[in-house]
Amino acid sequence: MKKKLFISLLLLLLPVTAFADTGPKPSITVKLKNMNSTNYKIDLLSDFSDKKDYIDDIVDQYSKYKNEPIYKFHEGDWYATALRNFLLHGSIEGNANKSHTFTYFGVPNEFKVIIQMPDGSIKVSELLQKKAFDYNVVLDINDMKLVSENKDINIFNYIKILLITVIMELLIALLFKTKKYYIIIFTNIITNTLLQFVMYKNSSMLLFIAFEFIIFISEYFIYLRYIEFDKNKLLTYTLLANIITMLITFIL
Repeated sequence: MKKKLFISLLLLLLPVTAFADTGPKPSITVKLKNMNSTNYKIDLLSDFSDKKDYIDDIVDQYSKYKNEPIYKFHEGDWYATALRNFLLHGSIEGNANKSHTFTYFGVPNEFKVIIQMPDGSIKVSELLQKKAFDYNVVLDINDMKLVSENKDINIFNYIKILLITVIMELLIALLFKTKKYYIIIFTNIITNTLLQFVMYKNSSMLLFIAFEFIIFISEYFIYLRYIEFDKNKLLTYTLLANIITMLITFIL
């Protein structure tokens, strides 16, 4: 049993490089229109009224912005987010493409765009509601109006994530010799599809973890009902398989 657990944990490390572009990571991409300089800074402005402990924080890699107007600026409880929240990764510095992507589990569902102009002045856009898992907007610097380019569900990405999940669960099931592997395949198609749909609608990390727990409980009782196997080993398998696939989601 210990050998099986050791090998299963090793499987966690193997797909990280191969599948580095996968995993359900929500994103907001802001494309700037009429920006004639690359000497600007950009971030998402979001509501910190329920996370005030973050207001005076700054992510280590952005510490040089501590005294910049973009960090100091706020509208009530709305603050620049990627600078403060390590769960939101973003390209802060201006670039020639005038395109900036903010991603990971700290992507806000409601946001404004804040820009520090080359002269140090601040511009803030109107409020926008995130309407897709991967959400594209165009921001006109002249009037600071946002135009959304709502993406549909990416079928290729859905299939890719589903395949990774099913393959990992099957590899671990083979180590445990659970048999009735078709039950595991069918169950994971349903649960992973539900998870991806939920994350498409709401990218909250808390919701992601809560839904993963619900999936773990559901899968265990499904396997207990349809797979003739020692219930303690089945519980260990289900827990291990879900932890590994969840960690892969976080790492990728």
